[in-house]
Amino acid sequence: MSAKRELKKGDTVVMHSCAEAEHYDAKIWTCDSNQFVCSSGYPVVFLEGFSGYFICKYLQRIDLNTV
Repeated sequence: MSAKRELKKGDTVVMHSCAEAEHYDAKIWTCDSNQFVCSSGYPVVFLEGFSGYFICKYLQRIDLNTV
């Protein structure tokens, strides 16, 4: 089984399994940074138009060419 690819700047994602996912209701986001580990040890990424970073385990990468 291969490891999940880290998120990269420019990737498109949707939020899932968290309160923000319900609030933003399937909004498509673009990563504004490459994935990195924050001071609390979580893999996170900045999203265009979102204040602060977001934990990657609640993001699903999507391919807009197949949507």
